[in-house]
Amino acid sequence: MKTVDFDLVGVGIGPFNLSIAALAAPRTELKSQFYERKPEFAWHPGLLLNHAKMQTSFLKDLVTAVDPTSPYTFMNYLVKNQKFYPFTARGDFMISRLEFSDYMAWTAKQLPNTQFATDISEVRFAEDHFVITANGESVTSRHLVVGTGTQPVVPECAEDKLSDHCFHAHEMMVRKPDLTGKRIAIIGGGQTGADIFQHVFAGDFGKPRQLDWVSRRANLEG
Repeated sequence: MKTVDFDLVGVGIGPFNLSIAALAAPRTELKSQFYERKPEFAWHPGLLLNHAKMQTSFLKDLVTAVDPTSPYTFMNYLVKNQKFYPFTARGDFMISRLEFSDYMAWTAKQLPNTQFATDISEVRFAEDHFVITANGESVTSRHLVVGTGTQPVVPECAEDKLSDHCFHAHEMMVRKPDLTGKRIAIIGGGQTGADIFQHVFAGDFGKPRQLDWVSRRANLEG
């Protein structure tokens, strides 16, 4: 087997690959590198609504279930950022999306095996290893993990109507629209739809004239 640059290369640094990077970093026998085209870690920035909660326990962070002694646990993030006592004192162990996003961004900055602002233009397999072209330069790896995430889905019937008046929920906090006096329809009955509905109903984007929430689900589940 030919000598390669890395044992493991990851394409994309979202929560999935960030978790692998955090678990791989302390393994000195494993040479790994993870690449992301964005300039810094970002986790659904358009959906980071105030008070929006995670649906899972903070113990299901990037590393705890596999390595609870890792320096990249959510608990260590709290301690290192002087948030431990305020967090425990508030008596609410459901964390916000904003806080979890900040934790993941903090982890990404600590890791020695993450590289941002890097565009992967080609991946190919040659003999017994992968060749990855990153920012115009080639690196080789025995293993490859692709974690580019999912893309927002827009119904075909709405594609030609996308505008300032019709857009996907993931753009909400990027656009921060003024909905004052407007008729608003929110399509989708999942957590995202619920979060958007709650904030629009509360008038966080201006008081709408009418608000309808449409879902194919028969009921709402908490």
